[in-house]
Amino acid sequence: MKMNPLIPRAAIVWTVCAAACQTEKPGSTAVREPSRPPPVSSACAPIDELARLDHRTPVPLQPMMAWHQKQNMMEHLVAIERITDGLAREDWNEVARASALIESSPQMQDMCQHMGAGAPGFTETALDFDRRADAIGVAARARDATAVLRAMSHTLQSCTGCHAAFRQEVVSAGEWQRRTGQSHDPTGRAKR
Repeated sequence: MKMNPLIPRAAIVWTVCAAACQTEKPGSTAVREPSRPPPVSSACAPIDELARLDHRTPVPLQPMMAWHQKQNMMEHLVAIERITDGLAREDWNEVARASALIESSPQMQDMCQHMGAGAPGFTETALDFDRRADAIGVAARARDATAVLRAMSHTLQSCTGCHAAFRQEVVSAGEWQRRTGQSHDPTGRAKR
């Protein structure tokens, strides 16, 4: 078997480059300076570039709020999965139980108003999702598969519409308060 003539050359080039990159001689006892993180502007440059490319309306959220919102949306997907599975098995109780997880409630209304405080139109869009989801439970209790599918489609249109119009923008507590005029303590401890 014949050896590729480029392999020895590549090995030599790699060895030379690796040796040139060493900052201290082997066996040296020199103390290394701790590596410094890149300046904030360079570390954030890709995020800033993405924000410039993404023309959706930003929804300013503190980190814990953004994570809570993502968890909530993941739970919505699980509810839709359960509704679909229950519908396929004609388990109307499961469809109704799962739809109850995404239907409107006073707690959901409060959360949507709080989360959307810095983005005009977001709260209304989020609450529209919950109101649309109410129809899934109504159809499930009527044991009407076609109505469940129509209501689910109508609800999912709200999801895609919201994601097409809005994006999360993670901001500091001070910036969130500046934009919303509200205070939020993600730890749940009252500020003194």
